[in-house]
Amino acid sequence: MKILLFCKNIEANKKALKIAVEQAQAFKASVCLVSCIEQEPEVPTDITEEMMKKASERLRDHAAEFLQPAGIDCTMEVMVSTGHCGEKIVQYARNKAIDLIIMAIRQRSKVGKVFFGSTSQQIILEAPCMVLTIK
Repeated sequence: MKILLFCKNIEANKKALKIAVEQAQAFKASVCLVSCIEQEPEVPTDITEEMMKKASERLRDHAAEFLQPAGIDCTMEVMVSTGHCGEKIVQYARNKAIDLIIMAIRQRSKVGKVFFGSTSQQIILEAPCMVLTIK
């Protein structure tokens, strides 16, 4: 079994990590820690590279704190998307035959979703597997 943990920069990530550890132990699964950076076309490449470096460090820290002490096999990947990250995460889940996506969510108003979109909503609706959301 493969679990994808979509790591966003919100406080609920620690809860999601703990649940990912529990699920991985229960099902003897491996965990893919994935982060996605939304890049605007006019943003210089060196800024994106710096953001990727920080995101990679954050994933390594998560793995060292939660997954490695539990003996869980994990991989890490930082992706860059020119649009919303939801499509990129769904595509990754399809390509890697992911069985479960775990992600932290935050509540956003309907108006906010119209203007800013909702990565979580897109993943929930289009994912090829089960999605577990943590508030």
